[in-house]
Amino acid sequence: MRLFGRGRGEEEQPRWVRVAWARHQPEAEMLAEILRQAGIPVFFRRTGGVDVPDMLAGGPRELMVPEDRADEARAVLDPFEWQPAPGPDADAD
Repeated sequence: MRLFGRGRGEEEQPRWVRVAWARHQPEAEMLAEILRQAGIPVFFRRTGGVDVPDMLAGGPRELMVPEDRADEARAVLDPFEWQPAPGPDADAD
């Protein structure tokens, strides 16, 4: 029986931090999938204090990742860091 702290063999749970927000659930699902494809664990939740009771998919969402992967997640989602793969005519210049 454990009353305080971690027991033997238990891993420390990651601290989750917000790295981005989405305007609604479909956008959050798209961003979360981008992070998952990059191998970053992610979940999203409704932003506190804002709710659209008539439509469950409406309202902003926060994307949460483990704290140690936050910088990597921000880089993946940063549109200025993203570069398209070179096309077949990349050397045509």
